[in-house]
Parts: sequence; structure tokens; C-alpha cells
Amino acid sequence: MARPAHRLTIAALALAVSGATAALPTAPVHAESLTAAPRPEGDSPVRRPLVGAWTTSTDRITAALGGQTVRMVVRASVGGAGARLRLSNVFGEAPVTFENVHVGVQAYGAEILAGTNRPVTFRKRATVRVPPGQAVWSDPIPGRIAGGSALVVSLHLPGTVMGVTGHERAYSTTYLSDPGDHAAEESGEGFTYTSTQWYFLDRIAVEAGAATTGSVVAFGDSITDGAGQAVDANRRWTDYLRQRLAHQSSSRRMGVLNAGIAGNRLLHSNVGPSGLSRFYRDALSQPGVRTVVVYEGINDIARGDYTSIKQLAYGYKRLIREAHARKVKVLGATLTPFYGWSTWTPEREEIRQRLNTWIRTSGVFDGVLDFDRAVRDPQFPEQLAVSYDSGDHLHLSDAGRRALAYAVNPRLL
Repeated sequence: MARPAHRLTIAALALAVSGATAALPTAPVHAESLTAAPRPEGDSPVRRPLVGAWTTSTDRITAALGGQTVRMVVRASVGGAGARLRLSNVFGEAPVTFENVHVGVQAYGAEILAGTNRPVTFRKRATVRVPPGQAVWSDPIPGRIAGGSALVVSLHLPGTVMGVTGHERAYSTTYLSDPGDHAAEESGEGFTYTSTQWYFLDRIAVEAGAATTGSVVAFGDSITDGAGQAVDANRRWTDYLRQRLAHQSSSRRMGVLNAGIAGNRLLHSNVGPSGLSRFYRDALSQPGVRTVVVYEGINDIARGDYTSIKQLAYGYKRLIREAHARKVKVLGATLTPFYGWSTWTPEREEIRQRLNTWIRTSGVFDGVLDFDRAVRDPQFPEQLAVSYDSGDHLHLSDAGRRALAYAVNPRLL
């Protein structure tokens, strides 16, 4: 079994999913595609633009699963019809078979709101086998999902999987069943174990409508991943941003995608692939991506011995070139204080300050989000303001993560 976590969710959204229950005959979408593939069997092609509603950045994680059902809860940042989900075996070493995949709306814990649990197909089949190094999109799921809804994705794994592609720090309870297939059940009684990791699921997209103009990807490390929040709190800075954008005019309403990995570095692979190596997969290939916020580099500074910002600036410029080649905007976020963290030194602080000055003034970004200014102590700018400090002097409190979201100018997105 996967590593258990001794916490159950205490709240859920009960938002309805409406529509017919018959599967639509649309083929899956390739990972890099922004529109649905043409329908098979001689039907006229139907091109529907997609927009990312949820994502997580994956790595090979320590877990052993098999002969059981995995039930995960994720929150859609935007709603729409024709939702598709993607299952990834990118970091696996052997094929993985998924049977009887379902998606519903959370009622409470592992329990699903009555009447919302729907089967998910892959090329009209209930079973899909994903080779190592690959990912697969589902067929469109009938009906609509509501923006902000807590979706429950259930996967039955008939065989044992040792090399699991997933996300280590989900800050969300995942439910694991006793042996057997419990994916179609609305009850949560068969799920007796929990963890705080996500497994295999890495994207959900919906068909874009008039009220959704694209998606913004938050590309970063643990501060973006959500470190400092309680499990199931949904208080990442991207969650606060999603709530802000939901009240914007339709021209500024966007999907918000969190591509953070705790411990991640821009230049070197450490926890997860480096930012440079994962940027295309985790940011630029997202359906409907319009803007990327790059908020990464503090781990490079806090764990490195740089005497110049030259390498970090080069890394940023490389990401910008890759994004601009695909007509995607890049916003640079200044790095927030870490005075009091165990690896802080005056020399590292000087590099952070110089890099922030470069982010603000170099002109290489399409816009700047001054996160440093938003959460630093005005009297002692090397450290976080007390109310924004989670207590470890690097990661932010709930109020601090909310301050980041409100430091974002929606007009820049």
C-alpha cells in the first residue's frame, strides 16, 4: 500500500454535474494538442479548443500500488463541457493498466455526490494500458463540470505498480481501497487507507467557452506547491488566484494551473527534474496556456554558492525564449525573503537582492509580479513580514499566500 496519512478531509463542495450519461465518440487529445482530435468513423472533424482546468507536476515517487482502487480529489479552476483527464506513466519503467476509471463530485471524504460518478473511456474502452514514458488523454466526459468543484477521480489498478508517476506533496487526501474494484461506487466505505500523494493523474481540461480565455501556469517550487497549508485546505496562492479570477469579467477569466514541485530548482535536477528540463512538459504543453508565471530560483540560491546572478539570469532567459517561440507570455515573479531559514547567509541574500533587481529592471519578461515587495517586512526587507511567515521563515502562511495572489495584476495575464 502507499504511505498512509492520518488525516481525513473535513469539508467538500457539493456542486452538481449535469448532462447526459452516454459517452461522446471523440478520440483522445495528444499531450501537445490544444484542440480535440477529429471524430473517427468518417464523421466530420470537430475542433473544440481546450483549456486546462487542473494540473500537477509529476515525478517518480515512492509508492507501491496494485489490486486496489485509488480515489483522488482535485479542484477544477474553471468549468465547462467535454472534460477530459490525462493519466501519466512518464516516470514509469513498465506499462500500467487502468480499469474502470470514474469521475464524480465530492460529497464528503471518499464519498461521491449521488448521481455524479461517471465512467471515463479511452478510445471508447473502459480499460487503457499506458506504456512507460507516455501519457494518455481520455475521451470527453459527458455533461459539464463547474468551476471550483471538487472532482473525485477513481482509478482501479488491477496489477501491482512499483514505479509510480505522481506528485509527492498533494496537500490533499487521497483514498486507497482494500483489494478490489471500487471505482464505480459512490460510497467511501471501501476506502480504508489514505495518503497525501496524487498518483498518475496529471491534467484535467475542458472545452473552452466564451467565459474562459485560456490558462495561466504557475511554475515554481514549494511556495507554489503549497507548503505551509493544512491538508485539504486548498490555500495555495494559486487557489486564491483562482477565486479572484472567478469574479473577473469573462474576458479575464482563466484556468489556473499549479506546476509547483517542492524542493525544485531552476538549473539543477534535485527534487524533480530541473525547471529548465521540465518547462515544456509542465508549462508550455498545457492546453490553452496563455501565460506562465515563473516563480522559481530560491532553492538554487539557498542551496548553492553563486557569486553572480549570470547563470540564473541565463536560465530565465532560456525559459522566456522557449515560451515566446510558442507565443506564450512569461511573467517574472521576484523571489521572496528567507532570512532565518537554516541556509540563509549574507552572501546568498545579496544574490537574491541582485536577482530581484534584474527581474524588475531587465525588461526581458512580459511583466513583473513583485512578490518580494508584497510579503517582505517593510522595516527589515531581508525577512518575511511576521503575519506572512508560516514559522520557518521561508514558506508563507495562509495570509502570505493570499497576499501573493492579490499581488497579481489580472491585466498582465
